[in-house]
Amino acid sequence: MTIYVDTLIFTNIIIDYLLLILTAKILKINFKYFRVVIASVAGGFSSLIILLPVLNFLCNLGIKTGITAILTFLAFGFNKFNIFFKRVFALFLVTMGFSGIILFLITAFESNFLTVNNSIIYLNISPILLIIFTVIAYFILQITEKIRFGKVDLIHKIKFIYDETEYSFLSRYDTCCNIKEPFSGGEVILVEKNLLDKLTVPNGKIRIIPFESLGGDGIIQGFLPQELYIDNNKIHRTVYIGITENIIKGEINSIFNYKNICE
Repeated sequence: MTIYVDTLIFTNIIIDYLLLILTAKILKINFKYFRVVIASVAGGFSSLIILLPVLNFLCNLGIKTGITAILTFLAFGFNKFNIFFKRVFALFLVTMGFSGIILFLITAFESNFLTVNNSIIYLNISPILLIIFTVIAYFILQITEKIRFGKVDLIHKIKFIYDETEYSFLSRYDTCCNIKEPFSGGEVILVEKNLLDKLTVPNGKIRIIPFESLGGDGIIQGFLPQELYIDNNKIHRTVYIGITENIIKGEINSIFNYKNICE
């Protein structure tokens, strides 16, 4: 098959974008779309290895693992080694699964518009048709996401505005999170500091919020956002953002009590 470099790169940019988004959905990773786009473009250019002679299994595996690690870093950054390794492994599995499906289609239908070499996929179809397929795949992902994550699910999207800056992240529904701001009685969403970038709250706006947990008692600093949205629904109750450090473990670095705030 004649391979056109522009089609090759564009096709793999689209494929890598979908695979990165799918990995982020599976692991519930807080990500920024512009970083995923940068990683997808890098992945698109890395597809040029399809032009190399057929590599042996170990060489191909090593190159593929290295590329996967680079794309993971570009898309999601580096936090802790175990979390980074988990993300690399998940993206690798998603990619291998996708490649396996493609190889099955080639074998089953003897396709003459698709080829795979060195684990890189080349689709010899028009850009318009590729865009249509991409849009369909995107909506399938969106529908799957809505079915999987309903209002009573454990993972919810939090967005708030403070000092004309928008912050968004994923938060886990925790029925044991019953922390309240002591003077107003307002509910509190606990958020790890690393999710808030360089947010600065003036001293006069900071609230000191005591909390109790199985690990002991303590205090955290909190503030009242100017606007708050949960799953894109505006919240009109008084809800504070409580800033924590190294308390919430795992991929989701925020917890709140959905029932107390949204029901």
